[in-house]
Amino acid sequence: MLLASKNEAGSSMIEVLVTLLVFTVGMLGLAALQLNALQGSSDSAQRSQTTWLLQDIAERIRANPEGTAAAYETAPDCTALPAKRCADFYNPATSAKVAAAQCSASEMAAFDHWESRCSYSAIATYNTINARFTSRDFINAPTGGASVSIANNGNVLTLQGFWLGKADNAKGTADQNSQTTAMRIQR
Repeated sequence: MLLASKNEAGSSMIEVLVTLLVFTVGMLGLAALQLNALQGSSDSAQRSQTTWLLQDIAERIRANPEGTAAAYETAPDCTALPAKRCADFYNPATSAKVAAAQCSASEMAAFDHWESRCSYSAIATYNTINARFTSRDFINAPTGGASVSIANNGNVLTLQGFWLGKADNAKGTADQNSQTTAMRIQR
């Protein structure tokens, strides 16, 4: 008498585990790809914001030809508001409109440099009265460093912007590998 042969129906446990392993490795690869895309997107946004900030200060320098290069080059005190805020705004504390036209060329230069380099939200006296945001507030500056520097070389001003990239932060080398972009202005 012949024994009936049994054909297996379905898949074995080993086949299921191998399939699950291949699927898991593929999903980990997709997650790593997404992480790299997010880091690249964030770095691109930081570069764009820094470039916009440099273009803004360059236009402010061009609009103020009487402002001295030394006034733009002098590093501002970022722990307090500038002595004179040279921007048109409404001051809710005094109910008065402050006009930028009341500033001298050197005061305007000092204010422009302060606003490009410092953050309103980082000062100790920050409140709703002096609340104002600039592009500088959205740039991740290097630790202990500035997001913008201005150097004078004769009649050429060199503007440099600095920011931390997400990829650098992930590697733990953020301070050594901060990103930079530069622009030169002929005066």
